[in-house]
Amino acid sequence: MKKKILALIAFSGILSISSCTDFLDTKPTTNTLETYFNNEAELNTYLNSVYDAMNQANFYSSGYQMITAQSTDEAYNRSGLNATTMGTYTGLPSDGANSSFWNSLYIGINRANTVLENIDKVPNLTPERKNIFLGETRFLRAYYLFLATQWYGDVPLRTKSVKTPQDTHFAFTPQKEVYDFVIAEMTAAEQLLSKQTPATIVPYQSGRITNTTVQGILARACLYAAGNPLNDTKRYAEAKAWAQKVIASGFHKLNPNFEQIFINHSQDLYDVAFKESMWEVEFKADPNNPDLREALNANAMLCPQYNGQTPSMGKGLCQVLTTAVLYRSYESFYNPTRSTDLSPDKRRDICVNPWSYSGGNLTTDAVKNPVAWNVWWGRWPGKWKRENEFVKENNGSPQNWPILRYADVLLMYAEADNEINGPTPQSIELVNQIRARAYGSLTSTNSIVLTLTSGGSGYTIAPTEITTVGGSSSVKATIGSTIAGGAVTSLTMSNPGAYASLPTTIYLGTQWEANKAFLVNTNVVNPANGLLYRVTTAGTSTSVAPTHTSGASAAASTGAVFTYIGVAATATAVKMTGALTSAQTANKDEFRKVIQDERMRELCYEGFRKRDLIRWGMLVQKVKEMGDLAVNGSLERFPNGNQIIHIASNSGSLRDIAANSGKNISDRWNLLPIPLDEISNNRLAKQNPGFQ
Repeated sequence: MKKKILALIAFSGILSISSCTDFLDTKPTTNTLETYFNNEAELNTYLNSVYDAMNQANFYSSGYQMITAQSTDEAYNRSGLNATTMGTYTGLPSDGANSSFWNSLYIGINRANTVLENIDKVPNLTPERKNIFLGETRFLRAYYLFLATQWYGDVPLRTKSVKTPQDTHFAFTPQKEVYDFVIAEMTAAEQLLSKQTPATIVPYQSGRITNTTVQGILARACLYAAGNPLNDTKRYAEAKAWAQKVIASGFHKLNPNFEQIFINHSQDLYDVAFKESMWEVEFKADPNNPDLREALNANAMLCPQYNGQTPSMGKGLCQVLTTAVLYRSYESFYNPTRSTDLSPDKRRDICVNPWSYSGGNLTTDAVKNPVAWNVWWGRWPGKWKRENEFVKENNGSPQNWPILRYADVLLMYAEADNEINGPTPQSIELVNQIRARAYGSLTSTNSIVLTLTSGGSGYTIAPTEITTVGGSSSVKATIGSTIAGGAVTSLTMSNPGAYASLPTTIYLGTQWEANKAFLVNTNVVNPANGLLYRVTTAGTSTSVAPTHTSGASAAASTGAVFTYIGVAATATAVKMTGALTSAQTANKDEFRKVIQDERMRELCYEGFRKRDLIRWGMLVQKVKEMGDLAVNGSLERFPNGNQIIHIASNSGSLRDIAANSGKNISDRWNLLPIPLDEISNNRLAKQNPGFQ
C-alpha cells in the first residue's frame, strides 16, 4: 500500500520559506507551530511533508531527472538548436526549472529543521520512536543538502528554520564543509535508524528510509566527496565500508529479471522478494482526480514518447533521446547479410527502446514500429513505459522514481575498492554478478557464440539458420555466413539466442521438422544424421524425414521435395556470461574504465551519469566527444570494413541537436548557476564562476 504523502499541509507555506518574497506573500492560516505537534500522528504528518519536497514538479516529478541530471554521453536534450535550457548547456541563472529545483531542496531542508525544532513538544513519544523520527528527518535534511552541494558547490548550510524575512540572508558554506556535515549527519542517522531495517517495514515498501538506505546513500556521498572537485580521497575507504554494510546485511539482492525492476516502478509494486530497489520517490495517479499533484508529470517522462491517450496508456512526453555512445556500449553482433546488430546483453533493448509508437486513439492502441538497427540517435529511453502502468491516467503517472538500487551499491563498492587496492577478486565478482544478470545467467536465457568446426559440402546458398540436437532454448540463434567451393568458410552471429543449456550438436542450415512449411532453395539439415538438402519444390513436410544420399525425395512421401546436396557444416557453442576478461581486470586503470562503462549501461537515465562524469573530471570531455561523434561519425568499423557511424548527411537533424550540447558545454557547467531568485533575495549569496 502506497504511503500517503500529503500534498499540502495547511501551515507549510509559513514554514517553507525559500525567499523573502515567499514569506511576505504567504497568507495567514489557522494552524501554527504553537498549536501543532500535539501527538505522534501530527509529527508523522509533518515528517511526510519533509519527504514530500522531492515530489515537487521540478524535483523528482519531472525536472530533476529530465533536465538537471540528463544531457551527457548517454542521452541528449532534444530541444531545438536555439533553445535556452540547462539541458543544452545554455541555461541562465534566471532559468525557472533551476530555481524551482533549488527552492524544492530548501523547502525540504526547512521542513526538516522545523521537525527537529519541535519534536520535543510531542508528548508520550517513546525513545525508540523518537530515534526513528530523528533519524529519518536528519537523513532527509542531509540528503537535500547533499544534492544541493553536489550540483551547486558552496551553498547555505541551513540548520535552523526560516522564521523571519531577515533569516533569508545566509552566507554560503564551502562545499567541503557541507560534505563533512552531510556525511556526519547521515552517519548519526544510520545509528538512530538501527532498528528500522527493511525487515521491520511491514508490509515492505521502499518509499520509507531504513538503515540500509542510509548506508547506501552514505556510500554515494563518500564516493562523491572522494572525487572531483574535492578529491577527499580518504573517503574511498568510507564509501567501501558503507557499501559493505549493505551487502553484509543480506536484505538486498539483484532481481534476476532486469526489466521487472522498472515494470515494478511503473506499477507501484514493491520488490518484496529481492528488495533491489532500496529507495524510491513515491507517486500516485488518480483518473478521478487528474489534477492530483502527487502524480509523476506525464509531460516530462523518461519513456518512449506518445502524445495522446489510448485504452492501454496515457501520454508520455520525453525531452531526451539516447545516444549512439550508450547504444554502442553494449556488446553486439553486426550481421551485414541480415542487416541486424543484436546484443547478448539483455539490458540494451530494454534501456534503448527498439521501437517507437504511432497511431492510436481513445479506442485503439498505438502501433509499435521497429527502429532500424542503424538508427543511432533517434531512440527513446525504454526502462519505463506507460503501457506497463495499472492506473491509466493521461496527464499523470503512478510510476515511482528510483533513488537507490542494490546494483548501484555493488558498483560503488567495486569502484571504491579499486581506487584503494586495484582489482580484487571480491570487486570483480560483484561486477560479474551484475553482468551475469545482464547476459541472462540468472534467468537461464544466455546468448551463445558459435565457432565453425567443419565447413561441410554442397552449399550453394550461405546458411543463416542452425539445426541443434539437445540443449534448451527459448530463442534459437541465427547466423550470417560465407561459402566457397560448397563449404562454409566463416560465420558471424546474427541473433545470439537465449539458451538455458547448450546443444550437444550444431549443424548450419534450417532444421528439418515435421509439419513445417519450407521454401524453395532453403538449406535443410536432418538433425538425426547431419545430411544436407536443398528444397527444390516448396511445401509442408510430412512426418517422413529425408534420409537419402542422392537425388530428390518424392513429394508424396516428404511433402516438400528435398534434394540431397552434401553434408552439413558443424559448429560448437559457448554460453556468453558477460564475465570480465583478464584484460579488463589487468590493473586499476582498466578496471576503472570497466566500472565507469558498466555504471552507464546499468544505471542509464537514473540520474547518475552527469554526476559520475563530473566526479571523474570527464563531463566536458565526454559531452564534446559525443557531439563530435554525432556530426563526424566514428572511426570504428564493423568486421566487413563498413563504418559503424557515418558522417551526418544533413543539417538540422537530430544529430545536429545532439552535437549542440558538445558545442555549448564548458568547464563552468561542472556546477549549476545559483538561481537568480536566491541571488536577489539573499544579499550574502554568491554566483558560481562563469555565470556572473
